[in-house]
Amino acid sequence: MRPGVSLFAALALGAVAACSFDFGFDGTRYRCGAGERCPSGQTCVGGVCSPEPDAAADADDGGPPSSVCGNLTLLQDSFDVGGTGPFFSSFADPGVTVGEGGGQLVIDLNANIDGYAGYDSTYFYDLHGGSIDLAVAEVTGALTILEVRNHLGNVAQVAHQNGNIYAGIFNVAGEGTLAQRAWNPAERFWRIREADGMMSWELSTDRQIWNDLHRRALPFDVSHVRGIVSAGATAPLPSRARFDDLNLAAPSAPYCPAAELRDDFAASPLGPTWEPYTNTGCTIAESGGNLVMTYSSGVGNVFCGMTSLHLWDLSRGDGLVVDGMAFPSLTNFVGYLQAAVPGTGSANRIETTLDGTQFEYRVYVNDAATDQRSMVIDRVLHRWWRMRGDGAVAIFETSTDKVSWTERFRSTVPFPLSPLEVNLGAGHYGNIGGIPLTMMVPGINAD
Repeated sequence: MRPGVSLFAALALGAVAACSFDFGFDGTRYRCGAGERCPSGQTCVGGVCSPEPDAAADADDGGPPSSVCGNLTLLQDSFDVGGTGPFFSSFADPGVTVGEGGGQLVIDLNANIDGYAGYDSTYFYDLHGGSIDLAVAEVTGALTILEVRNHLGNVAQVAHQNGNIYAGIFNVAGEGTLAQRAWNPAERFWRIREADGMMSWELSTDRQIWNDLHRRALPFDVSHVRGIVSAGATAPLPSRARFDDLNLAAPSAPYCPAAELRDDFAASPLGPTWEPYTNTGCTIAESGGNLVMTYSSGVGNVFCGMTSLHLWDLSRGDGLVVDGMAFPSLTNFVGYLQAAVPGTGSANRIETTLDGTQFEYRVYVNDAATDQRSMVIDRVLHRWWRMRGDGAVAIFETSTDKVSWTERFRSTVPFPLSPLEVNLGAGHYGNIGGIPLTMMVPGINAD
């Protein structure tokens, strides 16, 4: 059973004792300090980035406000084209299947099987000023669920069971069913949204006028959430759930500019901003204001790094900046900063790399370099690296002081520069000496 997706199975008929979780903001990208720097549409209040008031937002209006970039409204799927990627992954317990057919997401549940299946968003989004909604064409004989889940495992759900519709929160103080009533099958549109610090669980017959099933102050941090569509639990007969047009309306908020991906690596863990990856012989962690990568094996291919858990817009703004002094000039060793198209396994990407003493800027399509420039690294002139975009043009720059920038290469890229995932890492593809080796990156877009 997928943990947490089935919480209504235990709690739909009554609340249980609350679990204890750490509800702090440590490690998130929405902390703020003396500089009070926060993402667009948010302001620093008591050391935490909070949404700015949106005068246009009305709790009873027909749509979500759009004050915050990178929000959950960007997660869209009509289910007209089969396959989960790149924005969803699927899960299925034995006895439950999930797939797409007839332009819908379909979940089939066998009789007397306590299992769940569904789609889970690949990336995190911000629920502030955003929403997730879909059309429910058919419900199972057990549980049918629309869910928002944050990086701490805190959950908000709209769910149907036995002819009733529920609003609930779980893995958080005060967990359990918040509201329930008989479900009108004409209310086939379900939505969870945030506006002005309030979370709403809503239903509609026409996707125009929404009625509250429940509404309350935010019960948990929604800066890093995934959207989940699922069905399951035990039913006496086989049954099916069918969903359509998730977040059908075009989002009014864009992805956040990549310049807002700021991390000084001062607080562990790497998540929910980053997902680390390692080969045997390399470790990666935050320590003392640095991203520390330590190599204990000098033989063969050994890499470690991290990929962003949010998606970013590189087509506008100041892009991504790192201190190139962190990357050593060793034979068979490469350090890299990449921005890649989601779902391509980084096959479509732009990158700045240091391979030995060769400083390289490249555009890759289907994992083949289509445009590039190479030069010998100058540790003074090329101290700071910056990758940014202007529409469809990728621009690569260096600086001695992170103030004045010199363009080194530009290329018109044959794929959109938004949204992209960011990848930072290093490793060796052949044998090296000097093991153990430790390299430290003092931040990305850090002051």
